[in-house]
Amino acid sequence: MSAGTKIDGRTARSQRTRTAIIDAVLELLHGGDVHPSIEDIAARAGVSQRSIFQHFGDRESVLAAVGERHAERVRELWRRVPRDGPFAERLDAFLDQRVRLLEYITPVRRSALLSEPFSPVTRQGLERIRALKRREAEQVFAPELGGLPASERPATRAALGAAASWATWESLRAHQGLSVPEAAAAVRRTIAALCLHVGGTTACARWPTPTT
Repeated sequence: MSAGTKIDGRTARSQRTRTAIIDAVLELLHGGDVHPSIEDIAARAGVSQRSIFQHFGDRESVLAAVGERHAERVRELWRRVPRDGPFAERLDAFLDQRVRLLEYITPVRRSALLSEPFSPVTRQGLERIRALKRREAEQVFAPELGGLPASERPATRAALGAAASWATWESLRAHQGLSVPEAAAAVRRTIAALCLHVGGTTACARWPTPTT
């Protein structure tokens, strides 16, 4: 066996170990453990605790790698929502995707919030994804925002971003105890009220609350 083959073999094993550790963290998070211990991560990955520190020099490195892998999985679920067409169709498509994504990211987001005050990597990642989600909402409902008086647009954009955010979703699902359809109906009503606001009144009553 050549020296190059040995090096390639070690590199492959090292990558497999790193992947196992990252996947172990995500599995624990999705299992409800918002702050998994090194012992639990090592046991789930099938490696020694020492191996974790050998492959990731510090906690920030682990968080960065886990965040990158999580982002990859989220991107696999994401599909472009139409930016034109009837409001009702865009709203349906937007909610269908946003609800799926919010439900998927919830276990990881709960953990990330614990680290955000102390971890620059986590804080930057959360800031980036929050901005992306706000921008998507603004793009999907740009026709309605553009129809508002200029003085109302900044506040409406901010309210729209909040209505479609994970923080709102967590409040509806965890704090109010709503089911997924119930929470989606609440977000739908809020977005419709914001986007169809005309002259101080709303047309949200045009959009019935789903029963399923």
